[in-house]
Amino acid sequence: MLLFPGLWLRFIFYLTPMKTGAILLSLFMIMQQALHAQTGMLTNTQQDDVNKLIRAAKAGNKQQIASLVAYPLKRTYPLEDIKSNDEMLMRFDTIFDPVLLRQIARSKTENWKAMGWRGLMLDNGVLWMDDAGKIIAINHQSEKEKKLQEKAIQKDKKKLPPSLQGFVKPLYNITTERFRIRIDELAGDRLRYASWSRKRGNKEPDLVLYNGIFEAQGSGGNHTITFTNGQHRYVVTINRLGTSETPEVLLTVFKEGKELLNDPGRIKRN
Repeated sequence: MLLFPGLWLRFIFYLTPMKTGAILLSLFMIMQQALHAQTGMLTNTQQDDVNKLIRAAKAGNKQQIASLVAYPLKRTYPLEDIKSNDEMLMRFDTIFDPVLLRQIARSKTENWKAMGWRGLMLDNGVLWMDDAGKIIAINHQSEKEKKLQEKAIQKDKKKLPPSLQGFVKPLYNITTERFRIRIDELAGDRLRYASWSRKRGNKEPDLVLYNGIFEAQGSGGNHTITFTNGQHRYVVTINRLGTSETPEVLLTVFKEGKELLNDPGRIKRN
C-alpha cells in the first residue's frame, strides 16, 4: 500500500470529502507506525512509559519500580526467579544495584529503542520493557547477585553424579517432552550437553556431548547452542523473547541435514 502513493491519491480524489479525510488519517497513522518500526523510534505512549521508569530510578523509588515489573522476572539459573512484587522488594538491591539504577536514571528516550513485538530495549539490551510499560527482562547482574549465584552453583553440583560435577557454571536445566537436558559451561568456555530419557530416569546421562557452538539471534537474548555427534546435530534454541506460541526451548535433531526430531520444552527454574 505504501509503495504506490500515487495510485492511492488518484483513488482518494474520487471519494467524498468525509471518506477522503478518514482514509488520509488512516494512511497517516499507518505511515507513522511504519516509520517508528523502521527507525526504532518510540511512540508518545512508549516515551511516557520510559520516562515514568526514569523518574522512578532518579528518585530511587523501590515501590514504584517494583510495580513496573512483569512477574515472574527470570534470573540466571540456578538463582530463583522473582515471582511477585513482595519478592522484588526483598531482593531489590540485589537486582537494581547502583550501577543499573544510574544507567536507567541517566538515560534519555534516545537511549531506548523500539524492537517491534519484542518490546523496548535500553542501550544494548540491558533492560527490556513491553508495550504495556512493564519490565520483562533485566540482563544486568550485580556483584551481589553474582556471589549468590556462585553459592547456588555449588549447591546445584551436589545434585549431579560425580561425572558431571566438573563444570564452571550451569547454563540451562531443561525439560522437553522426551528428555531432561543440562547445558553447562566448562573450563575454557567449552559447552557441554547432557541428556536423560524421561522414561528411563537414570542417574547417569544417556548422552554427553561437548564443544557446543553458541550463536546469538538478535539483541533480545534469543540464541542457539549446537552440538555435533557424528552425523547428528543437536540444536537447542532458547527463546527469551517471543509470542505466546513461541516455545521457551526447542530441541531439534538433524542427521545429515535432515530433521529427525522437533521437541519443545521449558527451562526448569527454582
